[in-house]
Amino acid sequence: MMTENDRMWLAGGILVGGVVVLAASTWTGAAAGAVLTGADAPSLSPYTVFEMARSWTAVWPHSPVASGAGAALFDAVVVAGIGWGLWAGLRWFHQAAHLATLHQVRDLTPKRAASTSTRLRASLRDVKPRDVTPRDRGVLLGDHLPTGVELRGSDEDTYLALMAPRAGKSSAIAIPIAVEAPAALLLTSNKSDVYAATLSTRQKVGSVWAFDTQRVAQIERSCWWDIIAEAETLDRAERLATHFVNQVKSDAADPFWAQGASDLLVGMFRAAWWDGATVRDVLKWVADPKERAPLRILYQHEEVLAEQVESSVNIAEETQSGIYQNARTAISALRDEKVLAWMLPDRHRPQFRPEEFALSRDTLYLLSKKGGASSAVVAALADSVFTAATEAGERHGGRLPEPMRAILDEAANICNIADLPDLYSHLGSRGINPYTILQSYSQGVRAWGEAGMSALWGAATKKVIGVGLDDTRFVNDIATLVGNHEITRESHSKSRDGGSTSISEHREQILEPARIRAMKRGTALLLSTGMPVAQIVLRPWYLEESMAHLDPAMRAEEAAIAKRAHVAWEERKAGRRG
Repeated sequence: MMTENDRMWLAGGILVGGVVVLAASTWTGAAAGAVLTGADAPSLSPYTVFEMARSWTAVWPHSPVASGAGAALFDAVVVAGIGWGLWAGLRWFHQAAHLATLHQVRDLTPKRAASTSTRLRASLRDVKPRDVTPRDRGVLLGDHLPTGVELRGSDEDTYLALMAPRAGKSSAIAIPIAVEAPAALLLTSNKSDVYAATLSTRQKVGSVWAFDTQRVAQIERSCWWDIIAEAETLDRAERLATHFVNQVKSDAADPFWAQGASDLLVGMFRAAWWDGATVRDVLKWVADPKERAPLRILYQHEEVLAEQVESSVNIAEETQSGIYQNARTAISALRDEKVLAWMLPDRHRPQFRPEEFALSRDTLYLLSKKGGASSAVVAALADSVFTAATEAGERHGGRLPEPMRAILDEAANICNIADLPDLYSHLGSRGINPYTILQSYSQGVRAWGEAGMSALWGAATKKVIGVGLDDTRFVNDIATLVGNHEITRESHSKSRDGGSTSISEHREQILEPARIRAMKRGTALLLSTGMPVAQIVLRPWYLEESMAHLDPAMRAEEAAIAKRAHVAWEERKAGRRG
C-alpha cells in the first residue's frame, strides 16, 4: 500500500511533469504560429521558457499574435488530453468505495465479452468482436458502479443470485436473461409473471413447451413427456427415483425407509421401461405389494437388479408395508389424473423430447407452486434436459454449439435437483449456463445441506448478492470477502512545550454488514471468480428501450391468464353444484 510520503512524491512528480508538458506545448504552439507567418522560432530551452513567462514579445517580437494564438490552441488541446487521460485513468483504475475498479473487471466489459462470445459460440466464429450485438456478448449482469459500463458473464460461466423478495429477481434477472437467450431456454418459476413477460418474444425464436401441472398460469396441456424414457439406463433410473424420494426424505428420519423406497422405484421404473409400460403401470405396481409382474420383467432382462429388488421387499410384512408406503408417498403427485396426463402418451399432442430440445432454440417453461410432491416432476424434467444437453455437447466436441440457458427461479422449492451443486462444476464447460435464484443462503442450506450449498456457492463462477439479506452469518461472510482497505488518520496533541502531530494507518472493512444489508434498491454486489468484489446496478427490463415491447405483450398474456383462471373457477363451481 502507498504511504503518505509516497503520495507526496507522486503528487510532486505529477506537478513537475505537468509543468514540463505545458511548457513544451506552449513553445510548440507558438513556434508553429510564428513559422506560419514567416517569422523565426527560437530553440526550445529552459531559458526560452523562462523568457516566455517573463516577456512574451521579447521572445516572439515578429509574431506576438500568431504565436500567442498557436500557443493557446496547443495548450487547450494538451489540457483537454490531460483531462481525458485523468478521466480515463480514474474510470478504469479508481473506485471511490474501494470496490473493484473497471480495470479489475475488464474481462466482463463489452469488448472482452464480445471476444469471448466469438470463441464459444459457433454462430459467431466468423463475426468480428466489434460487430457482436450487446445481447450476444453473454449473460447480462448489470452496469459497473460508478462507471456505468455494461458487464456480462460468458457462456461458460455458472451463476447464482441471492436476493430478498421484491429485490428484482424476476424483473432484473429472469426476464432480461430469458429474452436475450440465443438458443434453448429452460425456465422454472412458481409465478406466472416471467412466463407472461417472455412468452411472446420466445414464440418468435422457436417452439414453446410449457408444463403447468399445478395451473400456475392456467396453461392447457398441449404436449406430453415420457417420464419412463428417463429409466433407459440404471443410472438414469436411479436419478429419476431420487427426485421423487427427496420429497419424503428427512434428516431426522431413518434413511432406511428412503433408501428402500428408492430401490423399489428404481426397479419399477426399469421394469416399465423394459416392458414399454407407462407411469400409470408403475402406480399400479407400487399400490400392490403382491404384484409380481415387475419382478418377472426384471428377471428377464436384469437378473441382478431383480434379485436386489426382491430381497428388499421379501421381508417382514410391517417393513415391506413401510417401504411401499414411502414409495407411494414419494410419487403421490402422480395420483392426480390431471398431473399424470402430462406424462402419458397422447397421439393428439406432440411429445417433448429433451434430446431434441437441447440443440434447438425452443423454450421450456416449468411452472409449479411452492414445494409439494409436484416439484419432483419439475426437478425430474429439468434434470432430464441437463442430461440430454450434456450428452449433446459431448457429441459436438465437448460443448453445445449454441449455449443453453437454464434460469432456475425458486430452485430450492420447485426444482430441487439433489446433486445440482455437483452438476454446477461441469455444466458451464458443456455450454449450459445454469442461473439459480434463491431468496437467501439459508434457503439453499435447507435444500442441499450445508456441504451441498457450500459446493454450489464455490462452483458458481458469477454470484450476484442483492439487497435485503438478513442472514447475519452470511452477510458477515460477504463483508469478509469484500475485504479491508487502509485509511490514514492524523492525531494532534498539545502540551506546554508545543504540539505534535502523528500519522497512523489502520485497516477497516470496505463494506460493513449493515451497509450490505441496506444497499440501495436496484444495486447488488458481484463476486466473479478471480476478481475483487464489484458493485453493479441491476437492469430491470422495464427500463430497457430494447425491451419496451414486453409491456403490452405481458399485459395481454396476464389478461389471458386471468380469463383462463375465471373459466376454471366457473367450471369447478358448476361441478360442485352438479
